[in-house]
Amino acid sequence: MAEHYEVRHERLYLKEPRSDRLRKGAAGRLRYLLASGWREVERWDTEEYVTVKIERSGHAPRMTVLPKPPPQLPRPPRSGFGQGRGGPGGRGPGGGPAPGGGPRR
Repeated sequence: MAEHYEVRHERLYLKEPRSDRLRKGAAGRLRYLLASGWREVERWDTEEYVTVKIERSGHAPRMTVLPKPPPQLPRPPRSGFGQGRGGPGGRGPGGGPAPGGGPRR
């Protein structure tokens, strides 16, 4: 089996244009990638961001296609006639609140 090899280009944004200071999230992302086995190979500077080429080899690729779950069993039929939506019951013959809107104090 051939050895696995990955290459990525990450765009990391800067705090200020034309500086070397990365934003907090970009610095954390680069630190995480380097700690998890990636190597920085090249770096291209622009005014507002830095593009970093990183690579790693030897790691097994993540499982990208999940297996399909088995089909669900059909639902049992509803039994009983007139049970409808459920709940404690209706609000009376009018179907809503009283016409006066309730007592006022």
